[in-house]
Amino acid sequence: MSGTRGLTVVELTIVVALALLIAAISVPSVRQNLQKKRAARCALQLEALRVASRNFAAETGAPPRTPAELVPAYLPALPVCPSGGAYALGDGADAPPTCSIPGHHF
Repeated sequence: MSGTRGLTVVELTIVVALALLIAAISVPSVRQNLQKKRAARCALQLEALRVASRNFAAETGAPPRTPAELVPAYLPALPVCPSGGAYALGDGADAPPTCSIPGHHF
């Protein structure tokens, strides 16, 4: 008789428990890395807004009132925060643009 042996309930339970443990350990790290990536992308877009605003002010003599004034002459498209935040231009010549999401800055 050839005895084929499958997984027992105990072995299957151990495999599932190990898989869940690995997932529980890795998911927070993946989420944190994703948040860092979004914050870095937001910082790059804020820097682009800052440079475009300075160029606008240098050419027109006044800072832009809204980010939409920078498109298409200074920016190809209006930047959008990857986390869904809203961008606001700085108040004055040297104030940098900001994002409404805490932690998103350059």
